[in-house]
Formats: sequence, structure tokens, C-alpha cells
Amino acid sequence: MRRGFTIIEVLVALAIFAFAAVGLTTAYINVINGYIRVRAVMQDDEDLKLARAALFSQTDPDLAGKGDEFDVISTSGSRHIVWTAVIDPTSVADLFDVTLSCEVTPQGGLTTSTSESLRLLRPTWSTDAGARTQLQNDARQKIMDIITSKQSQ
Repeated sequence: MRRGFTIIEVLVALAIFAFAAVGLTTAYINVINGYIRVRAVMQDDEDLKLARAALFSQTDPDLAGKGDEFDVISTSGSRHIVWTAVIDPTSVADLFDVTLSCEVTPQGGLTTSTSESLRLLRPTWSTDAGARTQLQNDARQKIMDIITSKQSQ
């Protein structure tokens, strides 16, 4: 009558346990790395959101174009944010194409740059009243042309 396990059975069980441990450890490390990446992306989005809010608060297009800089202190550390904007008027009154550029420097870290393109409706940024009135009249005329062409059909 045999009692206990043979050395082969113990080695096979140990090998199965080792493969399972390696697989689970790899999966755990991938989950942790994914969490770190998601957290970094969320932090970048939050920084860009703060820069966007600063841009939206500007009523003067010249000041908005120059940008600003500020420091952010959070649970993940402090960061220095510098933003600038390139503002281009469109052919629609009070509508502007804006490219927002944001540079974030974490404390003791490398600077990362992000930019996004926005289309903003900002009546306070329209400085030339004559050009604004002309754009509005052109838009009004286009609408009237569409209406009259629909009525004549």
C-alpha cells in the first residue's frame, strides 16, 4: 500500500502552480500598468481642462492669444502649466478657430505638450465692428437667398 506522493507528482504539481503564479502575476502587473496609464491620461485631461477654462475666461483676444501660466497642486503632486492660443477669425461673425497649446511640467519631471483645436463663438473677441456687421449682413443675405429659392420651387 502506497502512502504520500511520488517525487514526479510533486514536481508536476509545483510546475502547474508556478505557471499559474506567473500568469496571475503578469495579469496583475498589466492591470497596474493600465491603471497608471489611465491615471496619467486623466491628469493630462484635467490640466488641459484648466487651461481651457482659463482661455474661456479671457474677454480680450489679445490677452487670450498671449496665454497665461499657473501652478496646480493636487494629490498627485504640483505642476506648472503654460498655455497659449492662436486665434483666427472665420467667415462667420463672432466665430473663431482657436488652437490651444498647453505645456505641463510636473515637479521634477519632463515637460509634456498638448494642443487641441476649438471653434469658439465669442462676440467679445470681435474687435472690428464694420467687419462684424459685414459678416452678419452676408450671412443674412445667404439665408434670404436660400429662403427665396425654396419659395420659388
